[in-house]
Amino acid sequence: MRLKGGWHRPVAALAALSPPVGSACYAQEMGRWDLFERAGSITVAIGLLLASRRYLQHGIAELASLHADQARSLDAEEDIHSTKLGLALSAFGTFVWGWGSIAGWWSFSLILPWMLIALRDARRDRRIRSPRQ
Repeated sequence: MRLKGGWHRPVAALAALSPPVGSACYAQEMGRWDLFERAGSITVAIGLLLASRRYLQHGIAELASLHADQARSLDAEEDIHSTKLGLALSAFGTFVWGWGSIAGWWSFSLILPWMLIALRDARRDRRIRSPRQ
């Protein structure tokens, strides 16, 4: 049984952003920003898992047969949004992992531009799906 809806995206985003937030709070108290940097690797891993969800969910033979059989679909819109979120989380985690001790709390300012881009894409997708007459 496969659950419908994009419930996995908010759960994955929360799981991916919790380690950096928690370690940033700890780093603020203890002055150990190196632990904040290491939390970025967890975010990268979760982001890459989310981005490759389609390939982990289906086997190679099933993906090949679904690709050949156009009658069945893999819910392409959900896959695209999951992949975009996964790649954005991986990019954020990579920045934290590499520059976290220098950027500190400013690392989280990268989330705002990504959210604006995601909202723009969602608005554009909604217009494409329901064109005005």
